[in-house]
Amino acid sequence: MKTLSYLINQLANGTNKLATWGLVIIGVAMSLIVFLQIIFRFVIYVPFPWSEESARYLMIWMGMLGSAVALRHGRHIGVTILAERMPSAIAPYFTAMIQMVMIGFLVVIVKQGFALALFNATQRSPALEIPMFYPYLAIPVGAIFMVLELCADLLHQFFPTSAGAQKTLVSRVLDGSES
Repeated sequence: MKTLSYLINQLANGTNKLATWGLVIIGVAMSLIVFLQIIFRFVIYVPFPWSEESARYLMIWMGMLGSAVALRHGRHIGVTILAERMPSAIAPYFTAMIQMVMIGFLVVIVKQGFALALFNATQRSPALEIPMFYPYLAIPVGAIFMVLELCADLLHQFFPTSAGAQKTLVSRVLDGSES
């Protein structure tokens, strides 16, 4: 199990770096598009018809990738009062159960997100004329990254390896840094 924990944590580390770089690239692209739209609309008086739509789709991708990165660093809002009040011997198992429920919910999001993306694959966006598959794909991709993070954290709690995060969800809850 330690080998599986190591491999899953390595994969989670890689997807976290990928998501972080994706956020940087998307943020720069979005800023540039919006800045150019302002210049072209109010200075040159020739607005881009596709700028708002592209910024919207990039924001969706940013939200979904950002949620996986936030999950990795314990930055999501959470109600941890029950876990904090539990004896330290029980807290890891309670938190593991919560993580498994989250994984189950995210698996449903992945499944339904792919179904939604495939359903809308033939539809084209009004301004960019791209298949709507790509904007809708952000939902399952972000959920897959979150599932991977949760699996890595869950395995690292019980089978710690050098590839795991510095602090698991359990240690953040017990330290009180998850508020």
